[in-house]
Amino acid sequence: MTADHRLITAGDGHIEFLLGNEAIARGAIEAGVGFACGYPGTPSTEVTDTFARLSPHLGIPFEYSVNEKVALEMAFAASLAGARAIVAMKHLGLMSAGDPLTTIPYVGVVAGLVIIAAGDPSSHTSPNEQDQRHLADSLHIPMLDPRTPQEALEVTRFAFDLSERSRLPVIVRPTTRVCHTSAPIAFGAITKRRVTGFERDPARFLPLPSNAPRMRREISDRLKIAGRLTSESGFFGRQGGGRTAILASGAPTPICSDLLVDELADERIALLSLAVVHPLPEDWLLAELRRLDMVVVVEELSPYLEDQIRALCTLHGLHTKILGKRTGHLPIEGEYRPEIIRPMLRDVFGIGSPVRRAPPELRVLPQRAPTLCASCPHRSAFFAARSVFGDEALYFNDIGCYTLGVAPPLNAGDALLSMGAGFTLAAGVARTTGRRTLGFLGDSTFFHSGMPALLNAIKEDVNMVAVIMDNEVTAMTGFQESPGIEVEPEGPRRKIDIEAIVRALGARHVETIDPNDLASSVAAFERAKGRDELSVVISHRVCPIFLDQAIGRPEVAASTDIVTYAIDHDRCQYCGRSSCGQRCEQGVVEGFERVMARARSLEIGEEVDRPLVAPCASACPLYLCIQGYATHIAAGRYGDALELIMSGLPLPDSVCRVCDRPCEAVCVRAGIEEPVAINDLKRFVMDWAEAQDEFP
Repeated sequence: MTADHRLITAGDGHIEFLLGNEAIARGAIEAGVGFACGYPGTPSTEVTDTFARLSPHLGIPFEYSVNEKVALEMAFAASLAGARAIVAMKHLGLMSAGDPLTTIPYVGVVAGLVIIAAGDPSSHTSPNEQDQRHLADSLHIPMLDPRTPQEALEVTRFAFDLSERSRLPVIVRPTTRVCHTSAPIAFGAITKRRVTGFERDPARFLPLPSNAPRMRREISDRLKIAGRLTSESGFFGRQGGGRTAILASGAPTPICSDLLVDELADERIALLSLAVVHPLPEDWLLAELRRLDMVVVVEELSPYLEDQIRALCTLHGLHTKILGKRTGHLPIEGEYRPEIIRPMLRDVFGIGSPVRRAPPELRVLPQRAPTLCASCPHRSAFFAARSVFGDEALYFNDIGCYTLGVAPPLNAGDALLSMGAGFTLAAGVARTTGRRTLGFLGDSTFFHSGMPALLNAIKEDVNMVAVIMDNEVTAMTGFQESPGIEVEPEGPRRKIDIEAIVRALGARHVETIDPNDLASSVAAFERAKGRDELSVVISHRVCPIFLDQAIGRPEVAASTDIVTYAIDHDRCQYCGRSSCGQRCEQGVVEGFERVMARARSLEIGEEVDRPLVAPCASACPLYLCIQGYATHIAAGRYGDALELIMSGLPLPDSVCRVCDRPCEAVCVRAGIEEPVAINDLKRFVMDWAEAQDEFP
């Protein structure tokens, strides 16, 4: 019996080893959830992935929505239709869903609506940390902050009852360490699902200006109900005794507990902890604070709880000393690991050794920066774009696999902000500087928020190149489906035509390329570079890893469209002249490599076997490496070009002025347009050298 199957069938008392995110899914199942959706984003991804696998067996609808705003609206609609609904996203997605989030408390829910908004202290997989807890108070939404994977299940199950009885949505805010920690999880009983249907009630469901003031007044009563329920929930407690204490919230709670036990201080230093963020259990807190002389608040990110406790003491005339972030005892940023909390225990409570014990010597692998997979089609797309637009162009990136285009040797990323901003950043810089810019985003991001960004750029006729990198899957977060893709036995198939959408938005110059066809890709970017209007290049090739997962490696290997490549390290970084005994000692540098690859890709006659050495070089009596020095010139490395010329030509300044140009007579470009002015290139280098005071 698989763990997935047990998530559906196992009853009260069963114990299963689960991720915190899987425990959240089980908590929703126990609550009788009738609709699930979300947008994938680490660290919340496994919540939606679990429902994607289980929904057919549960008999409930599930969808990966195109963005978080749509997901929240879908879940709210399910609630209005009388089905308990859960929607999952990461903390950044909660801001994307901010528009409906601010109004849902006014309208109120019918069946329970639970919003999983996973936080990411220390920005492990995110561009910022963001503390969503402040939204709870400002938007009148109850919020729960589970301390362990087991509690993640329990608060999720409780959140549905809390939502229904208060008629408010409830946010559950697990953080990375709770989401991605595996632990033995004790199951509860499963509640039978039901859907009561939508009942018309305009006064309740239409937040028109005539209704909104009344709706706002009703929220206060709902929050009082929520406060009573959270105060009765038991998701808070005390361990140990004494007149001093730690008040912990969320993931740092078990760390504090373990450290106090390690230091044999768990009986004399109390540990207060709570998983309720808003409304706070004030009666319990006041009772505990009256027993204490001092309390240190341990919470990740902003001093949200610390400020609430300090205000509570002031309001009720308590003189308990409050320590924490505001007093400099704990940092504001980042997640709290034991090495962060230990110095506070020593400074405040005098426990623990002031001398840090040296850790045992460990053999660890060197850190490796994230990079695009070896077979990723995005590599070719970035390479083609950089080959055409060069180092001087401005490149704007987006959130997804293609973020990694910023890394060497692709170096295609000058700024990064948020989903869809690859296009808006490129457009904004283009409009203010007059430069033609490039913006990159993926197919999932295009559907998420790229379409409005592109429409805005088309409307303003921005001088930019918009590159949509379509690999037919949401790859970075775990290969979730991309909108409009259907996986069939022979592989994924796109049901929604991105090019048709782009043209419908009003773009006039649109091309779709196969990035693995480098010659065609380079030519397409050349055409885009030559325009003075908005151009759209759609790079379309399925992610090979996803294809492997979707239909299996044997079928992939048998496909006529898939070619397997391997690196021959004996030939790596050698040019064709090496096998003819004409190898030089120059190393291959990035600019040279990019220009050479671009030049080779544009050669004519794909079906004809190319000579190992270009005809121009063969015709040269001195066997000069013409491709080499021409490529160095194109890459701006004139000194390297001079070195290469002089390695075979002792008197270049004289010879290049009397040469009868046999190389140009056999140039492969002669039959297409004109031969390349090879001798003039040599003369250019010699004139450049004469003008230099010194050079390597």
